[in-house]
Amino acid sequence: MSSIEKIAFKGASWLALFKFTSQLFSWGITVLIARILVPDDYGLMAMATMITGYAALFSELGLGDAIIQKPKIKQSELSSVFWFAMNIALLLTIMCFFSSYLMAYIFDEPRIIPLIKTISIIFIINGLQIVPFSLLKKNLDFKKVGLIEMAGVFISCCCMITIAYLGGGVWTLVGGNVILSLAKLLFVYFYVEWLPQLHFNFKEAKSYITFGITVTIGYSFFYLFDISDKFFAGRAWTPLVLGYYAFALQLSQIPTEKIVVLINQVSFPAFSELQHDQQKFNNFYLNVTKIMATLVIPLFVGGYLLGEDIIKFLLNEKWFPIIFLFRYLCLAQIFTALSAANTMVHNAQGRPYWGLWYNAARAIIMATSFYWAVQYGLNAMLIPWFTTYVILCAVWIIITLHKIGIDLFTYLKKLSTPLVATLCVAIGVKSYNYVTIFLPEQSINAVCNLTLEIVIGALCYVSYLWFFDRKLFYSLAKLRES
Repeated sequence: MSSIEKIAFKGASWLALFKFTSQLFSWGITVLIARILVPDDYGLMAMATMITGYAALFSELGLGDAIIQKPKIKQSELSSVFWFAMNIALLLTIMCFFSSYLMAYIFDEPRIIPLIKTISIIFIINGLQIVPFSLLKKNLDFKKVGLIEMAGVFISCCCMITIAYLGGGVWTLVGGNVILSLAKLLFVYFYVEWLPQLHFNFKEAKSYITFGITVTIGYSFFYLFDISDKFFAGRAWTPLVLGYYAFALQLSQIPTEKIVVLINQVSFPAFSELQHDQQKFNNFYLNVTKIMATLVIPLFVGGYLLGEDIIKFLLNEKWFPIIFLFRYLCLAQIFTALSAANTMVHNAQGRPYWGLWYNAARAIIMATSFYWAVQYGLNAMLIPWFTTYVILCAVWIIITLHKIGIDLFTYLKKLSTPLVATLCVAIGVKSYNYVTIFLPEQSINAVCNLTLEIVIGALCYVSYLWFFDRKLFYSLAKLRES
């Protein structure tokens, strides 16, 4: 295990600790807010963030990735990048402010105009923190990254619950996003000893911009894929039905957004450091893939197995129509998790255009699939996720393995342990469900039943790993002590 991997693991440990603490709080608040708000609020938020979400992505222009990927950087270059990013952020804020009327016309929904105008403030806030926050990640200082994100989550969640109880409706979601960005900005400059100089030279920023623009175009295609389902659904359905789909997808993506994104956040700087040592690079890729699969695949399968009990326990009856959709979207997220590291791998080795072409293909093919699916109702949206999406993810994984020189058998062997362990979870939970059929009705209440299902699944999973991959525990313990 290389020193870079050890540093990355320690960084991931701190970040995971802070993420876990903040997300326990965040998940509780999310459920509480969902019980207060109505599906229509989530539908309006999905409409309002389609254009602003892309602008937020575009405002960074991939400059953060460029800073992390570049081996050596100068203070003057960082200042030039900072002022370039600020000009882009200001331009996008103005554009989104006026585009709110166009979006309201497209969706025939004037209520989203003030929402979009308010959200556009986030671009300036995020532009101010691109450089200092990227420096923290480049230096693998994920303890501070975790502290910043945890503090931001706590502050925004407390404000959101207050707004919700005061009857703020959709403004609860808008306000939470703005407050989160503002809180992170304040903490970034508190922890990072860096301030921009009054200096700008386009030639100094050019190499960062060139790399970043390629990354951003790739992210742009990803964003088109990411919103295409909600865009076509928003055009074809009412805000109520769109709210069902958007919230079911949001719930199914929780492990992706909270665990997969965390691992990628830590791994990209490490991949960049190892980019010139192919053997260590490949070993790190396989280890990251195994860790990611070990952490998230049982959660997604658990969401499928226990989806009905989870929704009925956490939410009220107005959300019961999402049960079927949520369960199967959880399974679709497995392919997202397994392919998540691949674009990052190519970016770290200086091939951002590979991710660009993959995301372009995904945007075009998936958008076409979603356009067809929305005509057949809510549950028909699962068809693209389990046909074209699975094929695209599989092809992308195979292409990446071929490029970096890892054979498919070695890759699948790394995944075999978490996959078989997850199969044991399914067998254990289903066996318990079968036994409960013969028990007297209402002998176990819903809370106890869900708790027992989770405990049985967890015991099956950990037990299999302990007996058949015990070295995983020893390796993690050794790394933690080093």
